[in-house]
Amino acid sequence: MPATLRLPALTSEPFVRQFAILSKFLYEDDFRFDATTYSQDYYAALQLVEACRFDKVFLKTAVGRIYHPTESQPRSNFKRIWATRGEGPPFLTGRQLFFFRPDKERFLSRRMEKLSELLVPEGTILLSRSGTTGYPVLVGRWLSQFAVTDDAIRIFKGIEPIGFVYAFLASRTCRALLTKNEYGSTVPHLEAKHVGAIQLPLIPESARDSIHERMVEACRVRDTANALLDEADEELHDVVGVRPFEEDDVPYLSGKDEARAFSIRSSEVRDRFYATHHVPLARTAIEKLAKGYFTLVPLSERVEAVYVAPRFARVYVEANHGTPFLQGSHVPLIRPHDLKYISNSQTVKMDRWIIRAGWVLVTCSGTIGRTAVATRNQDGWAASQHILRIVARPNVSHEGFLSLFLSTPFGQHQLNAKVYGGVVDELTQEDTEQVWIPDVPYKQQEAIGQRVVEAYEMRDQATQIEDGAIAELEALIRLK
Repeated sequence: MPATLRLPALTSEPFVRQFAILSKFLYEDDFRFDATTYSQDYYAALQLVEACRFDKVFLKTAVGRIYHPTESQPRSNFKRIWATRGEGPPFLTGRQLFFFRPDKERFLSRRMEKLSELLVPEGTILLSRSGTTGYPVLVGRWLSQFAVTDDAIRIFKGIEPIGFVYAFLASRTCRALLTKNEYGSTVPHLEAKHVGAIQLPLIPESARDSIHERMVEACRVRDTANALLDEADEELHDVVGVRPFEEDDVPYLSGKDEARAFSIRSSEVRDRFYATHHVPLARTAIEKLAKGYFTLVPLSERVEAVYVAPRFARVYVEANHGTPFLQGSHVPLIRPHDLKYISNSQTVKMDRWIIRAGWVLVTCSGTIGRTAVATRNQDGWAASQHILRIVARPNVSHEGFLSLFLSTPFGQHQLNAKVYGGVVDELTQEDTEQVWIPDVPYKQQEAIGQRVVEAYEMRDQATQIEDGAIAELEALIRLK
């Protein structure tokens, strides 16, 4: 029996959502008394699936194994042994699962006894199970090179096409069913048994195959986009005439396996007295960059504008009454989760937050330095004050080149050396303008940067393919 909504009597008190459920649901849910477990979204999704005219099977019978590595063994079995580049696979955290291009910053040693259990083959579905739960990712060629945290549920291929299963898991209907089973007072968690118990509607086989093919095609498009970014990154270093920056390049006073120590001149201290500001990462990166083929110039001398929008009161509305609102956490993602819309009528001087295709976006609050190029699809969206905008100068600087350079350690170390803030890191417009960049001729910038722009457009293309397939699936489920 679905929950029913009871509206409270009209009073001066804030509106309160109330609903009633049968007592049997308490027994079925292990006597859970948190109200969110019995949300209306869950019962609406449950009713929709149960009323679906197609046969249904439990997910655990439609796929292969559903599990996460630590469900039957202690986490100490997966104690991470870190290694340097080339000595093992790059490591992917739970947060990085949803990144369009996860950083290859940390690597696991091949000496790790349980390393093989953290590797996932192509065609596996990864599902977040801690923190932000219930979002799926289909593993393609590029993602399969990573060792994946044990905090992700693995769903392997089985009887039903894996792309079709992935589309259902990515649907709003299934997400409501998944998040209903979250547990944990501080950090939400999800278990494999919760996933396996969800019913999968078996829409016509031809539709299942079509949806599967489109999901696999979207995965291929993302793989191609990441291959373009890999090529552009390699070409950037070749054109500039420097090898990729490694932390071993930093001349610390201590040995490699000891506490890192360094010295600076008293004249360099100025008014910044905390040590992290003076760690010689940025200084070493600039010195290495200066040994390349081109002179270094401040970013401000080669761009049209560097801009941070002011703070404003956000009035959120339904999609048809507002403008899509990009937040800092969305910048590195494959697709923006939980995208909100701000009011067109209640937002004063909306143009101050509007972004345009071709602008470089850089996170400047919280996690500093995440970069992306605004795409044609995002043209006219609004973006928060936590995203700094860089506008390239026509025939002088190229947005793709700038975004790529700022995402390398040469750019990242410079950006992070300039942060301030006791609790939340912040980056100013003025400090960003002082970042040193190589003065590469525009034609060479364009040859590299165009690949970057194309990669971000392909990211959106993959999302549109997925959205179309998911919309078809949800429409079929609703057929009476």
